Amino acid sequence: MAERVQSTWKSQAGFVWSLIGSAVGFANILSFSAKAYKNGGGAYLIPYVIALFVIGIPFLLLEGKIGQKWKSPLVSAYGIVWGRSGKILGWMAVLACLTIGAFYIVLTGYSVAYTFFAATDQIPENTQSFFLKNFLQISPGISDFGTFSVPIFCATLLVGFVSWIVLRRPVREGIERVCSFFMPLLAIIMGLFAATALLLPGGSEGLVHYLKPDFSKILDFGLWRDVFGQLFFSLSLGLGIVVGYSRHTGETANIGRAMFYVAIGDFLVSFIAGSAIFGCLAHISYVQGVPFDQILTTDSTFEIGFILFPKILKFFGPLLSQLIGTLFFFCVFIAGITGVFSIVESIAGNMEVEFKTSRPKAVGTTLLIMLSMALFFCMGNASHLVDSLAPMVLGTNMLIGGLGLIAAFLYRNRSLSLNEPFHRFCLKVLAPPILGAILIGNLLQEASHFDLMAAVRWSWLGFALLLSIYLGRKETSKIVNPVY
Repeated sequence: MAERVQSTWKSQAGFVWSLIGSAVGFANILSFSAKAYKNGGGAYLIPYVIALFVIGIPFLLLEGKIGQKWKSPLVSAYGIVWGRSGKILGWMAVLACLTIGAFYIVLTGYSVAYTFFAATDQIPENTQSFFLKNFLQISPGISDFGTFSVPIFCATLLVGFVSWIVLRRPVREGIERVCSFFMPLLAIIMGLFAATALLLPGGSEGLVHYLKPDFSKILDFGLWRDVFGQLFFSLSLGLGIVVGYSRHTGETANIGRAMFYVAIGDFLVSFIAGSAIFGCLAHISYVQGVPFDQILTTDSTFEIGFILFPKILKFFGPLLSQLIGTLFFFCVFIAGITGVFSIVESIAGNMEVEFKTSRPKAVGTTLLIMLSMALFFCMGNASHLVDSLAPMVLGTNMLIGGLGLIAAFLYRNRSLSLNEPFHRFCLKVLAPPILGAILIGNLLQEASHFDLMAAVRWSWLGFALLLSIYLGRKETSKIVNPVY
């Protein structure tokens, strides 16, 4: 078979914006602020910046270098350095991406619906009842499937259709063009939103609470675990997403500089979103006379984004609440769909190479499988199912993936060039014990309590492992560049 031409990014800036689009998601817009609030404002920001330079940037650089050097997606790159056994780790990451994508595409559908609800002023005073009973039609527990939500599935289909339109094209014509426009737009909107929130009566006090550290929490292990977990999830580390984007770079691309910009860009979006949320919370504290530290009682992404924030909007009056609400949920949509792009790109890239198919066919097949799995997340027990799977696919599996990357590409194969000694030291010396300690802590927490939700995630792990072993051992032809 003749070698086929692989698409590359049109510019370094387009590559960076696309990776920022991959990194920025619900974690940046919603959960970062909640974790900062819960962990003492600046007491969360200080460890986060440390973790960004010790773990975040070095891991981004590692994955970027893997993609650039071997011009292959994760499974094939593992196969090159570790044979069929290495491919098992790669397929585990792909199956995790597929599972994450199945509920992430539905959550992005939520943002589509809520953008419409906010623009048309359809969110009632009782935001909790509206979200849980009217919108989700939530069931009492994971064992009760409840009712299938047609509106949620329709919104999800819309997200899937837009993703297919963008992703079936070569990266420079699809992902790069969209992200190069929408990510700067997201930054501008979030900046205006933060400025508006901080200028509200009492809003500026939010910045004081946000930046002033509670040093009594700095030595709390739970704080550092939250920081590293948030960072790993936010930057999409250990899943091969960065590898998938970086395989499209040319030999002259400056991966080190690009990854630094990506890490800083991701943090700035989180920081700006946090400023906006803290400003809103301080305004509520001022209006209601409630102490600032007693307003937020949860760090659930669901509750913050779709219950608490719509409730906050009611304090702004009819006109302003419609405007701010529409812009906010549109920002959540941008963050969500660019994340969907990266997840599908990662999975489809592996399918292109491993199964020797065309890009449009790989993208279409990936989205078809993902939307089929998304049916489960349109049921009444969807939120329980997400809560059940998240600790595994967004926690334990990502940590295993990170350790696997270090073992395969820094220890087993030593040909990868990381020119910066500090980054190599962080990855080879600091990262393994840090990730290992968090992984052991997660496993001990799992062992302390086993119920139906735990059984679901461990069943997922067993099934994913067996399927990965089968796919990893399956004979494939020599790696070729994908068809475009």
